[in-house]
Amino acid sequence: MQDEKGQPTEGQPTEGQSIEEQKVELFERTSIPRAVMKMAVPTVLSSLVMVIYNLADTYFVGMLNDPVENAAVTLAAPVLLAFNAVNNLFGVGGSSLMSRFLGKKEYESVRKSSAISFYCALAFSVLFSLTAGIFHVQLLGILGTSSDTAAATWQYLRWTTLCGAVPAILNVVLANLVRSEGAALHASIGTMSGCLLNILLDPIFILPMGLGMGAAGAGLATFLSNCVACIYFFILLWVRRGKTLVCVNPRMFAFDTAILKGICAVGVPAAIQNLLNVTSMTVLNNFTSSYGSNAVAAMGITQKINMIPMYIAMGVSQGIMPLVGYNYASGNRERMKKAITFTAKISVTFMLLMTVVYFAGSERLIRLFMKNEEVVAYGGRFLKGMCLELVFLNVDFLAVGVFQACGMGRKSLVFAILRKVVLEIPALFLLNRIWPLYGLAYAQPGAEFVLAIAAVVLLGRIFREQERSGTSL
Repeated sequence: MQDEKGQPTEGQPTEGQSIEEQKVELFERTSIPRAVMKMAVPTVLSSLVMVIYNLADTYFVGMLNDPVENAAVTLAAPVLLAFNAVNNLFGVGGSSLMSRFLGKKEYESVRKSSAISFYCALAFSVLFSLTAGIFHVQLLGILGTSSDTAAATWQYLRWTTLCGAVPAILNVVLANLVRSEGAALHASIGTMSGCLLNILLDPIFILPMGLGMGAAGAGLATFLSNCVACIYFFILLWVRRGKTLVCVNPRMFAFDTAILKGICAVGVPAAIQNLLNVTSMTVLNNFTSSYGSNAVAAMGITQKINMIPMYIAMGVSQGIMPLVGYNYASGNRERMKKAITFTAKISVTFMLLMTVVYFAGSERLIRLFMKNEEVVAYGGRFLKGMCLELVFLNVDFLAVGVFQACGMGRKSLVFAILRKVVLEIPALFLLNRIWPLYGLAYAQPGAEFVLAIAAVVLLGRIFREQERSGTSL
């Protein structure tokens, strides 16, 4: 496309450009607001659909009005969250490296990075599945299941983990790899296709008027939907062969030490961060389970509701990572800084509004998922506490996304250790002792508040150092 003077329209590829040149148009020439929106909006929409799909399990299982079935989905959540350790290792680590290679115009390295990330993710997901199957009895004990909830929890995990670890991990990794070259819309369509199918299948598999499988039906629906998402990405890469730098050709897979080191520099801290999230969630669920199935069900519903703004913050952070990483690698410091500050202003304002809505309507929101009045009473008080973290969580996610995009794995690891090991997990023990059960809801807001202060200080220092030195980060 051209303007009235015959010049190329901003952000549009010109005739005769190579595939590689067309891909960098977004990163170098498109205005900051438009570039941020083009990258972040599809990712946020994908995240929202993913939240709805997570809520669908809770909603339709909740319709059974059986706290045991609902508790099973809640208790299994740390295992599904642990998938993100592999997703972060090879999805976040690989996409970060790919966007930086793209900024340096090293296109063959982009292809190699994607192939290594994909096949390593495949190997790890198979290992994850086998380990869960062999040690499932021990796993159920670690998750805090009781004699009432163990059977239902394993029925859910059988489909989502034993059978479903491979498609669940690969579809997220592929989405990250596709997004790294600027194809945020395609990445989001792939993710959303599986999520929407899951929402359609849940009532069929879970409810008595369908197959009546309960929590096991929720697991089966999740497994099938992740398979469909993987199929979408494989078809996409086949159709776009020659037009994409994402490569899953086994001939491109090789143990390139430099590339593996680059992936792990960001991916390992991101994976550790996720494993610490799993640890804190497991600690939280173990504390909550001592108060009975209703408390566990209420905490699970609260966590799922709180996932909506959390996934939005995560989507914004992940969405702008390729833009930040590209401009970091190409040395365009001013463009990178503008992208970060513009994103922060928009997302913080939104999170303030979400906090008000959640605090004012906490019990109404819980009642949407279960009519049990004891569960509603527990959940309303939990949500009032947990929603206080949203603004701070958004700032923390944005800072970690910047660190990951720029290859600053150590900084993101320090944040993860501070968040969980130093602040949140000790706070769970302390607050549960001071204020039994209800104090658990305030551990994460306290941790995120401290980290948000650290994030603002650190990002400000980095920007000031850039201005003084005149060199890239």
